[in-house]
Amino acid sequence: MARQKRVAFAQLTSCWGCDQSLVDLHLGLLQVLPQLEIVFWPAVVDFKLKDLEEMPSKSIHFGFVEGSCRTEEDRHLLELMREKSKVLVAWGVCSCYGGVQGLANQWPLSELLDRKFVTADTVTDGKIPTENVPEFRESIVPNTDLVNFDVLFPGCPPTSQNTLDAVDALLKGVPFELTEKTVCDKCPKVRQDKHIKKFLRVHEGKIDPNKCLLDQGYLCLGFATMGSCGAICPTVNTPCKGCFGPPPIVKDHGAKIISALGAIAEMDPEQLKMSFPDPIGSFYFTDYAASYLSRIAARRREEKK
Repeated sequence: MARQKRVAFAQLTSCWGCDQSLVDLHLGLLQVLPQLEIVFWPAVVDFKLKDLEEMPSKSIHFGFVEGSCRTEEDRHLLELMREKSKVLVAWGVCSCYGGVQGLANQWPLSELLDRKFVTADTVTDGKIPTENVPEFRESIVPNTDLVNFDVLFPGCPPTSQNTLDAVDALLKGVPFELTEKTVCDKCPKVRQDKHIKKFLRVHEGKIDPNKCLLDQGYLCLGFATMGSCGAICPTVNTPCKGCFGPPPIVKDHGAKIISALGAIAEMDPEQLKMSFPDPIGSFYFTDYAASYLSRIAARRREEKK
């Protein structure tokens, strides 16, 4: 039997969905577990940070990092994983592009802390904690801006099969390639020329299960989103939110979406604007932190200091 590969799974600020996706393989894990020695996975097993800190440099064959760096503690763990891992994997959209929490980059950290701990409707006698909490970073950036990664595969979360395919490719020593196909390319619904007169919320109207959701006026982002999910959501009549991020050739997910909508929406600009009261949340649901807009906002905040 070939020698087992040492593997580590690290969780930064996140929802644990990527780990859950791996656990959801159930018996499918038996395909790869005999070839792996799990040396760090504190989300599942009682490992401590010092266990990772004490490992020799590059002693981990494959390191998986999910979540983004909201705190300096996250940053420390990320840098440790880079130091200890021969191959470092950005696991999930938070690690690749900043994730849903990257939407917070629209506001200064001081406002976020005040809202969370002081002024929220459910808070009484609120105060910002200063003891036994890690230091917060001013904003979220993609982990790929902080350390070098060898493999990226996004998703919120990646499907169980995505993760299994990535681990299998690593064990075989072959490249793990991201698909250039979009969600639309994998969606079974019938598409027509688009002439959108009005955008609908998902609770409005009645969805025709056989027709393209975007053709019907529902904001489905499958045309600009990487199709590694296999079009799970639109197949069951739920519009794509863009959680796998853009295909590899697209540099800015939201910019691509806005450009396309401008071409197919037969509406005046003000009507189009009113259709999306939260354009950042609508067009950059999981990757605002990686966008040009987020970087511009961060630069302006820095210039004001």
